[in-house]
Amino acid sequence: MRRSLYLVIFAVLIAALVAGGYYYRHHGAAPAAAKAAPGCDTPAPPPPPKPTEPKIPDFIEAGCGPGANASAPAPARPKK
Repeated sequence: MRRSLYLVIFAVLIAALVAGGYYYRHHGAAPAAAKAAPGCDTPAPPPPPKPTEPKIPDFIEAGCGPGANASAPAPARPKK
């Protein structure tokens, strides 16, 4: 047999595989998933809980550092 005949057979085989994959992807898989959904009696899962805001510490608190007592002036530094 000639090489061109093998090439034609190979091209027809590849075209058949591509057409089969296209058919399965667009026609074979979709109806099976669509049929299962209407007959389902279980409810949908509840929505996930909303995340709570992280507790960020307040840095303006009484007793935190040198600025704890805002009404009293800061002690003066001695001059050198």
